[in-house]
Amino acid sequence: MSPTVTTTQEKEGHINPPNPVLGKLRYVPAGYTPKPSPHNYHLPAISEFGDIRLLPLRSMRPVPTVASLPSATNHAQLATHGFTAVHHPTTLHSAPYTLSSWKDPALLKEFYLPDTEAMLKQINGCNTVIAEAVLLRSAIWTESDALATHAGHGGPQPEDVPTPPPDNTKKNLETGFPSFIGFNSSTGGVSPAPKPHMDYSPAGARTHIRKYHLSLTAAAKDIIAAEDELLSQGKPLKDHYSDSNGPHWALYSIWRPLKLVKRDPLALLDQRTLADEDYIPVPIKTPCLGRDTMETHDAGGFLARYGTGHEWNWIDDQKPEEVLIIGLFDSDMESKGWKASGGTLHSSVELPGTEGEEPRESLEVRCLCIW
Repeated sequence: MSPTVTTTQEKEGHINPPNPVLGKLRYVPAGYTPKPSPHNYHLPAISEFGDIRLLPLRSMRPVPTVASLPSATNHAQLATHGFTAVHHPTTLHSAPYTLSSWKDPALLKEFYLPDTEAMLKQINGCNTVIAEAVLLRSAIWTESDALATHAGHGGPQPEDVPTPPPDNTKKNLETGFPSFIGFNSSTGGVSPAPKPHMDYSPAGARTHIRKYHLSLTAAAKDIIAAEDELLSQGKPLKDHYSDSNGPHWALYSIWRPLKLVKRDPLALLDQRTLADEDYIPVPIKTPCLGRDTMETHDAGGFLARYGTGHEWNWIDDQKPEEVLIIGLFDSDMESKGWKASGGTLHSSVELPGTEGEEPRESLEVRCLCIW
């Protein structure tokens, strides 16, 4: 498929900045059905995203603190946009810690995960935060990266390549809870994802808490029990779950750069500007962790077609103290008619002229929140 590149200005009725920054974003062409990737955690190949557009990126500056976020009326909010951004330095930003400290799973467990959990509770008022996965992205984009072989779930080795002896330390890191992805020096870091996507559809979110990791399933047992009871009664979850005795739950991705972002920044699409017909379901092959098998499952997500009025947001020159909270699913928002139920499309975005900059380094923590 031959890609097309289109430059599109913002929709009428919105004020453009004097010199808007344009970023390259890749959509699935109209009328085309993308082929799923055979690789774990991966979206379809970049050749499947042939509708390439240069679109304005709306700056999210000034970035508020967590305490001032509720009163930041002109700032993106989780309940409206599906994402938000806050200025939130953590313990690892102070001496004696350095950039290398952010690549040490032991330090992340000791300091960063508790800091992140406390931040989320303050922002959304949830009672419980469960960190399920930590991803280190530190490579230039490639079609198949460390995600594909995470926890030994890649394809079989060629016959003439000896199988390396098992490394239980690395295996425990990759299959533990939370699982750490991109921290294995033998496979390298994870690369950016330059394809607008949403990690989970509502059905995919429910598959995720049941299939991704046995520890996650155990943590979500009350949610699963309440949902299974409704299903046994023939009641659609979209219409009945928020009115049941089941706990309110949501999935988030907490995204933070480890150094000043000079290339491949993350851009987020205001969920209100994507029409229902522009969502494209896609299966995403995912390992089932915490088990003794190499079993995988399909976690359903969304891709998108372009539609006029799409509003992409970013933090220009994003610094390590500036963090993005990305909605992936919210059971309360499902009942309000949102097709993606509080999730928002996001993508790394190519800025023309930055191809020679050093790779972006970022850390992503995926969490289950329960009220």
